[in-house]
Amino acid sequence: MKPSKLLYHHSTIHSKEADRPSDFFERKLKTLNQQQTTKIQISSVDEKALLASYRVTFRVAKAGKPHTDAENLIFPAALDMVEIMLGKQEANKLKSISLSDNTTERRINDMTGDIREQLAENLKKSPHFALQFDESTDVSECTQSIEFVRFEADEAIMGDILFC
Repeated sequence: MKPSKLLYHHSTIHSKEADRPSDFFERKLKTLNQQQTTKIQISSVDEKALLASYRVTFRVAKAGKPHTDAENLIFPAALDMVEIMLGKQEANKLKSISLSDNTTERRINDMTGDIREQLAENLKKSPHFALQFDESTDVSECTQSIEFVRFEADEAIMGDILFC
């Protein structure tokens, strides 16, 4: 930015800081840079915890188990295993993984949305596709509906969605 435009911006928008010495702004810049570095370091640890949370959530959803199983069964069991095999310090690292009921539900919804987006994108790219629907009622009078989608791609891919 040109010095004249910077001076104009500084005097009109930040008039309260107009009397401050240049050291003040240099310290502010240094603090900002340190905060950004710290944020990058923290986010790399959080990325592993996020990936672990998604993988556990995927297993819970794939098994058709309640969301609370991740929080009440899987997480404590994983803590016990890591503590026994690797030690208490390593087990404490696992505590940054979020597996609460609400988090598990949100992750399942995220994965469902991603699958829907991928399916829609693949259907748009595919020259041919087939849809198959089936509906029946189970013993508890709950309507079970299942949809199969098959489309051409580099390899045969079939997606299915089950609603109750």
